[in-house]
Amino acid sequence: MTRAGPDYRLVILLVGLTQLIVTTDFSIVSVALPSIGRRLHIPPAALSWVISASALTFGGCLILAGRAADILGRKRCLVAGLAVFGAGSLTASMAPDLPVLIVARVLQGLGGAILTPASFSLINTLVPEGAPRRRALGVFGIMQGLSLVIGLLIGGAMTTHFGWRSVFLLNPPIAVLAALLALRTVPAPPPITAADRAVDWIGAGLIMASMGLVLSAVSLMGRLGWSAPLPLGLMAAALAAFGLFFLAESRAPAPLAPLSIFGRRNFAPASLILLLHLAGVGGVFVLTSLYMQSGLKFTALQSGLGMMPYAAAVMLAGQLAAPIMARAPHRAIVIGGFGLYVLGLALLALLCGQQNYWLALALGSVVCGFGSTTSFMALMAEATEDVPAAQQGAASAILFTAQQIGVPLGVTLALSVLSAVSSEIRGQDFRAGYLAVAALIALGLMISLAGLRPAPTAGAPNRLAHS
Repeated sequence: MTRAGPDYRLVILLVGLTQLIVTTDFSIVSVALPSIGRRLHIPPAALSWVISASALTFGGCLILAGRAADILGRKRCLVAGLAVFGAGSLTASMAPDLPVLIVARVLQGLGGAILTPASFSLINTLVPEGAPRRRALGVFGIMQGLSLVIGLLIGGAMTTHFGWRSVFLLNPPIAVLAALLALRTVPAPPPITAADRAVDWIGAGLIMASMGLVLSAVSLMGRLGWSAPLPLGLMAAALAAFGLFFLAESRAPAPLAPLSIFGRRNFAPASLILLLHLAGVGGVFVLTSLYMQSGLKFTALQSGLGMMPYAAAVMLAGQLAAPIMARAPHRAIVIGGFGLYVLGLALLALLCGQQNYWLALALGSVVCGFGSTTSFMALMAEATEDVPAAQQGAASAILFTAQQIGVPLGVTLALSVLSAVSSEIRGQDFRAGYLAVAALIALGLMISLAGLRPAPTAGAPNRLAHS
Protein backbone atom coordinates (compact mmCIF):
# COMPACT_ATOMS: atom_id res chain seq x y z
CA MET A 1 0.00 0.00 0.00
CA THR A 2 1.43 3.36 -1.02
CA ARG A 3 1.18 6.09 1.57
CA ALA A 4 0.66 9.75 0.79
CA GLY A 5 3.65 11.94 1.33
CA PRO A 6 6.53 13.78 -0.33
CA ASP A 7 8.19 12.67 -3.54
CA TYR A 8 10.07 9.60 -2.38
CA ARG A 9 12.77 10.16 -5.02
CA LEU A 10 13.77 13.38 -3.27
CA VAL A 11 13.79 11.52 0.03
CA ILE A 12 16.17 8.92 -1.47
CA LEU A 13 18.40 11.73 -2.77
CA LEU A 14 18.41 13.32 0.69
CA VAL A 15 19.38 10.04 2.36
CA GLY A 16 22.17 9.57 -0.19
CA LEU A 17 23.59 13.07 0.37
CA THR A 18 23.59 12.80 4.16
CA GLN A 19 25.30 9.42 4.04
CA LEU A 20 27.87 10.73 1.58
CA ILE A 21 29.12 13.53 3.83
CA VAL A 22 29.11 11.40 6.99
CA THR A 23 30.66 8.19 5.68
CA THR A 24 33.37 9.78 3.51
CA ASP A 25 34.65 11.71 6.53
CA PHE A 26 36.76 8.85 7.93
CA SER A 27 38.62 7.98 4.73
CA ILE A 28 39.03 11.51 3.43
CA VAL A 29 40.51 12.77 6.71
CA SER A 30 42.68 9.63 7.09
CA VAL A 31 44.40 10.43 3.79
CA ALA A 32 45.05 14.01 4.91
CA LEU A 33 46.45 13.04 8.35
CA PRO A 34 50.17 13.02 7.43
CA SER A 35 49.86 16.48 5.87
CA ILE A 36 47.93 17.78 8.90
CA GLY A 37 50.67 16.50 11.19
CA ARG A 38 53.44 18.17 9.18
CA ARG A 39 51.71 21.53 8.70
CA LEU A 40 50.46 21.92 12.29
CA HIS A 41 53.55 20.27 13.85
CA ILE A 42 51.50 17.60 15.59
CA PRO A 43 53.41 14.54 16.92
CA PRO A 44 52.19 11.13 15.71
CA ALA A 45 50.92 10.10 19.15
CA ALA A 46 48.59 13.12 19.30
CA LEU A 47 47.56 12.93 15.64
CA SER A 48 45.18 10.04 16.32
CA TRP A 49 42.90 12.46 18.16
CA VAL A 50 41.98 14.05 14.84
CA ILE A 51 40.15 10.78 14.07
CA SER A 52 39.22 9.76 17.63
CA ALA A 53 37.59 13.08 18.60
CA SER A 54 34.99 12.68 15.87
CA ALA A 55 34.52 8.92 16.30
CA LEU A 56 34.02 9.07 20.07
CA THR A 57 31.51 11.93 19.85
CA PHE A 58 29.63 10.26 17.00
CA GLY A 59 29.41 6.89 18.73
CA GLY A 60 28.56 8.29 22.14
CA CYS A 61 25.75 10.57 20.96
CA LEU A 62 24.00 8.29 18.44
CA ILE A 63 21.33 6.80 20.70
CA LEU A 64 20.50 10.15 22.32
CA ALA A 65 20.26 11.66 18.82
CA GLY A 66 18.05 8.81 17.61
CA ARG A 67 15.63 9.38 20.44
CA ALA A 68 15.69 13.12 19.68
CA ALA A 69 14.68 12.36 16.08
CA ASP A 70 11.65 10.41 17.31
CA ILE A 71 10.60 13.17 19.74
CA LEU A 72 11.62 16.44 18.09
CA GLY A 73 11.01 15.34 14.51
CA ARG A 74 13.32 14.21 11.75
CA LYS A 75 13.17 17.54 9.94
CA ARG A 76 14.51 19.50 12.91
CA CYS A 77 17.26 16.97 13.57
CA LEU A 78 18.33 16.72 9.94
CA VAL A 79 18.69 20.48 9.53
CA ALA A 80 20.37 20.88 12.92
CA GLY A 81 22.76 18.00 12.29
CA LEU A 82 23.73 19.32 8.86
CA ALA A 83 24.29 22.81 10.29
CA VAL A 84 26.52 21.51 13.10
CA PHE A 85 28.46 19.21 10.74
CA GLY A 86 28.96 22.03 8.23
CA ALA A 87 30.09 24.44 10.96
CA GLY A 88 32.56 21.85 12.23
CA SER A 89 33.95 21.38 8.73
CA LEU A 90 34.43 25.12 8.23
CA THR A 91 36.12 25.44 11.61
CA ALA A 92 38.44 22.52 10.79
CA SER A 93 39.45 24.14 7.48
CA MET A 94 40.63 27.25 9.37
CA ALA A 95 42.09 25.55 12.47
CA PRO A 96 45.44 27.13 13.44
CA ASP A 97 46.44 24.35 15.87
CA LEU A 98 45.46 20.95 17.27
CA PRO A 99 43.07 22.11 20.06
CA VAL A 100 40.91 24.06 17.61
CA LEU A 101 40.99 21.16 15.16
CA ILE A 102 39.85 18.75 17.89
CA VAL A 103 36.93 21.06 18.77
CA ALA A 104 36.00 21.15 15.09
CA ARG A 105 36.14 17.37 14.86
CA VAL A 106 33.91 17.07 17.94
CA LEU A 107 31.38 19.31 16.18
CA GLN A 108 31.57 17.09 13.09
CA GLY A 109 31.01 13.98 15.21
CA LEU A 110 28.06 15.58 16.98
CA GLY A 111 26.51 16.75 13.70
CA GLY A 112 26.94 13.32 12.17
CA ALA A 113 25.33 11.66 15.19
CA ILE A 114 22.32 14.00 15.02
CA LEU A 115 21.60 13.56 11.31
CA THR A 116 22.46 9.86 10.76
CA PRO A 117 19.54 8.13 12.56
CA ALA A 118 17.14 10.84 11.41
CA SER A 119 18.26 10.29 7.82
CA PHE A 120 18.02 6.48 7.79
CA SER A 121 14.65 6.47 9.55
CA LEU A 122 13.23 8.44 6.60
CA ILE A 123 13.43 5.24 4.53
CA ASN A 124 10.92 3.39 6.70
CA THR A 125 8.69 6.41 7.42
CA LEU A 126 8.50 8.38 4.14
CA VAL A 127 9.41 5.94 1.35
CA PRO A 128 6.55 3.65 0.27
CA GLU A 129 6.92 -0.08 0.82
CA GLY A 130 7.92 -2.31 -2.06
CA ALA A 131 10.22 -1.29 -4.92
CA PRO A 132 10.73 2.37 -3.78
CA ARG A 133 11.90 1.29 -0.33
CA ARG A 134 14.18 -1.37 -1.76
CA ARG A 135 15.61 1.27 -4.10
CA ALA A 136 16.24 3.56 -1.12
CA LEU A 137 18.04 0.77 0.73
CA GLY A 138 20.09 0.20 -2.43
CA VAL A 139 21.22 3.82 -2.49
CA PHE A 140 22.04 3.63 1.20
CA GLY A 141 24.07 0.45 0.74
CA ILE A 142 25.97 1.88 -2.23
CA MET A 143 26.87 5.02 -0.29
CA GLN A 144 28.08 2.97 2.67
CA GLY A 145 30.47 1.00 0.49
CA LEU A 146 31.56 3.60 -2.03
CA SER A 147 32.20 6.40 0.44
CA LEU A 148 35.45 4.86 1.68
CA VAL A 149 36.85 4.57 -1.83
CA ILE A 150 35.56 8.00 -2.91
CA GLY A 151 37.13 9.51 0.19
CA LEU A 152 40.50 7.95 -0.59
CA LEU A 153 40.53 9.19 -4.18
CA ILE A 154 39.18 12.68 -3.55
CA GLY A 155 41.07 13.10 -0.29
CA GLY A 156 44.36 12.10 -1.87
CA ALA A 157 43.89 14.37 -4.89
CA MET A 158 42.70 17.38 -2.86
CA THR A 159 45.47 17.06 -0.28
CA THR A 160 48.13 16.71 -2.98
CA HIS A 161 47.02 19.66 -5.11
CA PHE A 162 45.27 22.06 -2.69
CA GLY A 163 46.49 21.17 0.81
CA TRP A 164 44.81 19.42 3.73
CA ARG A 165 42.45 22.29 4.55
CA SER A 166 40.67 21.79 1.23
CA VAL A 167 39.29 18.37 2.24
CA PHE A 168 37.17 20.00 4.95
CA LEU A 169 35.73 22.52 2.48
CA LEU A 170 34.03 19.76 0.49
CA ASN A 171 31.37 19.20 3.16
CA PRO A 172 29.70 22.62 3.69
CA PRO A 173 28.23 22.98 0.15
CA ILE A 174 26.79 19.44 0.31
CA ALA A 175 25.44 20.12 3.81
CA VAL A 176 23.69 23.29 2.59
CA LEU A 177 22.19 21.44 -0.38
CA ALA A 178 20.99 18.60 1.85
CA ALA A 179 19.51 21.04 4.39
CA LEU A 180 17.55 22.85 1.66
CA LEU A 181 16.32 19.50 0.39
CA ALA A 182 15.28 18.47 3.92
CA LEU A 183 13.33 21.71 4.40
CA ARG A 184 11.47 21.05 1.17
CA THR A 185 10.98 17.29 1.44
CA VAL A 186 10.55 16.24 5.08
CA PRO A 187 7.11 17.00 6.60
CA ALA A 188 6.89 19.42 9.49
CA PRO A 189 7.16 17.64 12.86
CA PRO A 190 4.25 17.60 15.30
CA PRO A 191 4.22 20.08 18.20
CA ILE A 192 6.49 19.13 21.09
CA THR A 193 4.46 18.28 24.20
CA ALA A 194 5.53 18.66 27.81
CA ALA A 195 6.02 14.88 28.05
CA ASP A 196 8.33 14.96 25.04
CA ARG A 197 10.64 17.40 26.79
CA ALA A 198 11.56 14.76 29.37
CA VAL A 199 15.10 13.54 28.69
CA ASP A 200 16.67 10.44 30.16
CA TRP A 201 19.90 12.14 31.13
CA ILE A 202 21.09 9.15 33.19
CA GLY A 203 20.72 6.87 30.18
CA ALA A 204 22.40 9.47 27.94
CA GLY A 205 25.39 9.71 30.27
CA LEU A 206 25.71 5.94 30.58
CA ILE A 207 25.58 5.24 26.83
CA MET A 208 28.10 8.01 26.11
CA ALA A 209 30.43 6.59 28.77
CA SER A 210 29.91 3.06 27.44
CA MET A 211 30.77 3.97 23.86
CA GLY A 212 33.74 6.08 24.91
CA LEU A 213 35.12 3.23 27.01
CA VAL A 214 34.62 0.51 24.38
CA LEU A 215 36.11 2.56 21.53
CA SER A 216 39.06 3.57 23.71
CA ALA A 217 39.58 -0.07 24.73
CA VAL A 218 39.54 -1.28 21.12
CA SER A 219 41.97 1.47 20.09
CA LEU A 220 44.38 0.61 22.91
CA MET A 221 44.16 -3.10 22.12
CA GLY A 222 45.61 -2.32 18.72
CA ARG A 223 48.54 -0.48 20.30
CA LEU A 224 49.19 -2.42 23.52
CA GLY A 225 47.88 -5.88 22.67
CA TRP A 226 44.62 -7.72 23.39
CA SER A 227 45.82 -9.00 26.78
CA ALA A 228 47.19 -5.69 28.13
CA PRO A 229 45.65 -4.74 31.50
CA LEU A 230 44.54 -1.22 30.52
CA PRO A 231 42.38 -2.09 27.48
CA LEU A 232 40.96 -5.14 29.27
CA GLY A 233 40.06 -2.96 32.25
CA LEU A 234 38.42 -0.39 29.99
CA MET A 235 36.46 -3.12 28.20
CA ALA A 236 35.25 -4.51 31.53
CA ALA A 237 34.18 -1.00 32.56
CA ALA A 238 32.41 -0.58 29.21
CA LEU A 239 30.45 -3.81 29.70
CA ALA A 240 29.49 -2.71 33.20
CA ALA A 241 28.35 0.67 31.87
CA PHE A 242 26.29 -1.04 29.14
CA GLY A 243 24.65 -3.20 31.83
CA LEU A 244 23.81 -0.13 33.90
CA PHE A 245 22.44 1.56 30.78
CA PHE A 246 20.00 -1.27 30.07
CA LEU A 247 19.00 -1.35 33.75
CA ALA A 248 18.35 2.40 33.69
CA GLU A 249 16.37 2.10 30.45
CA SER A 250 14.11 -0.56 31.96
CA ARG A 251 13.13 1.86 34.73
CA ALA A 252 13.16 5.21 32.92
CA PRO A 253 9.73 6.79 32.22
CA ALA A 254 11.04 8.14 28.87
CA PRO A 255 13.89 5.80 27.85
CA LEU A 256 16.36 6.69 25.11
CA ALA A 257 16.15 3.18 23.69
CA PRO A 258 12.87 1.45 24.59
CA LEU A 259 13.77 -2.14 25.40
CA SER A 260 10.67 -3.32 23.53
CA ILE A 261 12.69 -2.70 20.33
CA PHE A 262 14.84 -5.69 21.21
CA GLY A 263 11.72 -7.85 21.36
CA ARG A 264 10.99 -7.27 17.69
CA ARG A 265 11.33 -10.34 15.54
CA ASN A 266 14.96 -10.02 14.39
CA PHE A 267 16.22 -6.74 15.80
CA ALA A 268 18.53 -8.13 18.50
CA PRO A 269 20.32 -10.80 16.39
CA ALA A 270 20.49 -8.43 13.42
CA SER A 271 22.27 -5.83 15.57
CA LEU A 272 24.95 -8.36 16.54
CA ILE A 273 25.29 -9.63 12.97
CA LEU A 274 25.63 -6.05 11.76
CA LEU A 275 28.47 -5.45 14.23
CA LEU A 276 30.32 -8.48 12.84
CA HIS A 277 29.53 -7.44 9.28
CA LEU A 278 31.07 -3.98 9.72
CA ALA A 279 34.04 -5.50 11.55
CA GLY A 280 34.64 -7.49 8.38
CA VAL A 281 34.35 -4.38 6.20
CA GLY A 282 36.86 -2.49 8.34
CA GLY A 283 39.29 -5.41 8.39
CA VAL A 284 39.12 -6.05 4.65
CA PHE A 285 39.53 -2.37 3.85
CA VAL A 286 42.65 -1.83 5.95
CA LEU A 287 44.27 -5.14 4.96
CA THR A 288 43.69 -4.58 1.24
CA SER A 289 44.99 -1.00 1.40
CA LEU A 290 48.12 -2.15 3.26
CA TYR A 291 48.66 -5.06 0.88
CA MET A 292 48.65 -2.75 -2.11
CA GLN A 293 51.11 -0.32 -0.53
CA SER A 294 53.36 -2.81 1.29
CA GLY A 295 53.11 -5.93 -0.86
CA LEU A 296 52.57 -4.46 -4.33
CA LYS A 297 54.36 -1.12 -3.67
CA PHE A 298 51.42 0.99 -4.87
CA THR A 299 51.29 4.70 -4.09
CA ALA A 300 48.39 6.08 -2.02
CA LEU A 301 46.61 7.24 -5.18
CA GLN A 302 47.21 3.89 -6.92
CA SER A 303 45.77 2.16 -3.85
CA GLY A 304 42.63 4.23 -4.15
CA LEU A 305 42.35 3.27 -7.80
CA GLY A 306 43.03 -0.33 -6.82
CA MET A 307 39.80 -0.30 -4.79
CA MET A 308 37.76 0.42 -7.91
CA PRO A 309 36.86 -3.25 -8.60
CA TYR A 310 35.47 -3.43 -5.07
CA ALA A 311 33.58 -0.17 -5.70
CA ALA A 312 32.19 -1.55 -8.97
CA ALA A 313 30.98 -4.66 -7.15
CA VAL A 314 29.28 -2.48 -4.52
CA MET A 315 27.51 -0.47 -7.21
CA LEU A 316 26.41 -3.59 -9.07
CA ALA A 317 25.16 -5.20 -5.86
CA GLY A 318 23.27 -2.04 -4.98
CA GLN A 319 21.49 -2.16 -8.31
CA LEU A 320 20.73 -5.89 -8.23
CA ALA A 321 19.82 -6.18 -4.57
CA ALA A 322 16.47 -4.38 -4.92
CA PRO A 323 15.01 -6.88 -7.44
CA ILE A 324 16.57 -9.77 -5.50
CA MET A 325 14.90 -8.54 -2.29
CA ALA A 326 11.58 -8.42 -4.15
CA ARG A 327 11.85 -12.13 -4.95
CA ALA A 328 13.60 -13.68 -1.96
CA PRO A 329 13.19 -13.44 1.84
CA HIS A 330 15.56 -11.03 3.54
CA ARG A 331 16.86 -13.82 5.78
CA ALA A 332 17.88 -15.90 2.76
CA ILE A 333 19.66 -12.92 1.18
CA VAL A 334 21.59 -12.23 4.41
CA ILE A 335 22.71 -15.88 4.58
CA GLY A 336 23.64 -15.98 0.88
CA GLY A 337 25.47 -12.66 1.07
CA PHE A 338 27.48 -13.77 4.10
CA GLY A 339 28.34 -16.99 2.27
CA LEU A 340 29.74 -14.96 -0.65
CA TYR A 341 31.55 -12.73 1.83
CA VAL A 342 33.32 -15.75 3.37
CA LEU A 343 34.17 -17.05 -0.11
CA GLY A 344 35.71 -13.70 -1.07
CA LEU A 345 37.84 -13.65 2.08
CA ALA A 346 38.93 -17.24 1.42
CA LEU A 347 40.09 -16.21 -2.06
CA LEU A 348 42.01 -13.25 -0.63
CA ALA A 349 43.68 -15.49 1.94
CA LEU A 350 44.43 -18.26 -0.58
CA LEU A 351 45.98 -15.96 -3.18
CA CYS A 352 48.05 -13.83 -0.78
CA GLY A 353 51.65 -13.47 -1.88
CA GLN A 354 50.85 -13.15 -5.57
CA GLN A 355 52.40 -10.16 -7.29
CA ASN A 356 49.60 -9.97 -9.84
CA TYR A 357 47.07 -7.45 -8.52
CA TRP A 358 44.12 -8.88 -10.47
CA LEU A 359 44.75 -12.36 -9.12
CA ALA A 360 45.81 -11.46 -5.60
CA LEU A 361 43.24 -8.78 -4.73
CA ALA A 362 40.74 -7.84 -7.43
CA LEU A 363 38.99 -11.22 -7.67
CA GLY A 364 38.43 -11.66 -3.92
CA SER A 365 37.54 -7.99 -3.44
CA VAL A 366 34.79 -8.20 -6.05
CA VAL A 367 33.25 -11.24 -4.36
CA CYS A 368 33.52 -9.56 -0.94
CA GLY A 369 31.98 -6.34 -2.25
CA PHE A 370 29.01 -8.08 -3.80
CA GLY A 371 28.34 -10.34 -0.81
CA SER A 372 28.79 -7.65 1.82
CA THR A 373 26.56 -5.10 0.08
CA THR A 374 23.62 -7.44 -0.58
CA SER A 375 23.74 -8.86 2.95
CA PHE A 376 24.03 -5.38 4.48
CA MET A 377 20.95 -4.05 2.69
CA ALA A 378 18.84 -7.10 3.54
CA LEU A 379 20.07 -7.03 7.14
CA MET A 380 19.10 -3.38 7.66
CA ALA A 381 15.67 -4.07 6.15
CA GLU A 382 15.20 -7.17 8.30
CA ALA A 383 16.23 -5.35 11.47
CA THR A 384 13.84 -2.41 11.12
CA GLU A 385 10.78 -3.67 9.23
CA ASP A 386 8.89 -4.64 12.43
CA VAL A 387 9.80 -1.46 14.35
CA PRO A 388 6.96 1.11 14.64
CA ALA A 389 7.45 4.57 13.13
CA ALA A 390 7.64 6.21 16.57
CA GLN A 391 10.76 4.14 17.39
CA GLN A 392 12.54 4.18 14.02
CA GLY A 393 15.00 6.86 15.12
CA ALA A 394 16.05 4.94 18.23
CA ALA A 395 16.26 1.67 16.29
CA SER A 396 18.41 3.25 13.58
CA ALA A 397 20.70 4.76 16.22
CA ILE A 398 21.24 1.37 17.89
CA LEU A 399 22.14 -0.20 14.54
CA PHE A 400 24.61 2.58 13.73
CA THR A 401 26.09 2.25 17.22
CA ALA A 402 26.78 -1.41 16.42
CA GLN A 403 28.52 -0.26 13.25
CA GLN A 404 30.64 2.21 15.21
CA ILE A 405 31.89 -0.62 17.40
CA GLY A 406 32.29 -3.07 14.52
CA VAL A 407 34.57 -1.09 12.20
CA PRO A 408 37.38 -0.31 14.72
CA LEU A 409 37.06 -3.83 16.14
CA GLY A 410 37.70 -5.34 12.69
CA VAL A 411 40.57 -2.94 11.97
CA THR A 412 42.18 -3.71 15.34
CA LEU A 413 41.80 -7.47 14.91
CA ALA A 414 43.26 -7.41 11.38
CA LEU A 415 46.25 -5.27 12.32
CA SER A 416 46.90 -7.20 15.54
CA VAL A 417 46.98 -10.53 13.71
CA LEU A 418 49.17 -9.04 10.98
CA SER A 419 51.64 -7.69 13.55
CA ALA A 420 51.71 -11.01 15.43
CA VAL A 421 52.63 -12.94 12.29
CA SER A 422 55.67 -10.89 11.33
CA SER A 423 57.36 -7.59 12.06
CA GLU A 424 58.19 -7.28 8.35
CA ILE A 425 54.97 -7.09 6.37
CA ARG A 426 55.10 -9.28 3.28
CA GLY A 427 52.41 -10.46 0.89
CA GLN A 428 51.92 -13.91 2.39
CA ASP A 429 51.70 -12.48 5.92
CA PHE A 430 48.26 -11.04 5.07
CA ARG A 431 46.81 -14.56 4.89
CA ALA A 432 46.38 -14.75 8.67
CA GLY A 433 44.69 -11.33 8.73
CA TYR A 434 42.19 -12.29 6.04
CA LEU A 435 41.48 -15.61 7.78
CA ALA A 436 40.85 -13.80 11.08
CA VAL A 437 38.34 -11.50 9.37
CA ALA A 438 36.80 -14.53 7.63
CA ALA A 439 36.25 -16.09 11.08
CA LEU A 440 34.22 -13.02 12.14
CA ILE A 441 32.06 -13.23 9.01
CA ALA A 442 31.65 -17.00 9.45
CA LEU A 443 30.41 -16.31 12.98
CA GLY A 444 27.93 -13.81 11.53
CA LEU A 445 26.80 -16.48 9.06
CA MET A 446 26.20 -18.97 11.86
CA ILE A 447 24.20 -16.42 13.88
CA SER A 448 22.18 -15.63 10.76
CA LEU A 449 21.35 -19.31 10.29
CA ALA A 450 20.45 -19.87 13.94
CA GLY A 451 19.17 -16.48 15.11
CA LEU A 452 17.23 -14.83 12.29
CA ARG A 453 13.62 -15.98 12.28
CA PRO A 454 11.69 -16.20 9.01
CA ALA A 455 8.95 -13.65 8.47
CA PRO A 456 5.47 -14.93 9.39
CA THR A 457 3.52 -16.22 6.43
CA ALA A 458 0.53 -14.27 5.15
CA GLY A 459 -2.42 -14.69 7.44
CA ALA A 460 -0.37 -16.12 10.30
CA PRO A 461 -0.57 -14.27 13.63
CA ASN A 462 2.49 -12.24 14.57
CA ARG A 463 2.88 -12.31 18.33
CA LEU A 464 5.24 -9.34 18.27
CA ALA A 465 3.05 -7.11 16.18
CA HIS A 466 1.44 -5.52 19.23
CA SER A 467 4.20 -5.90 21.75
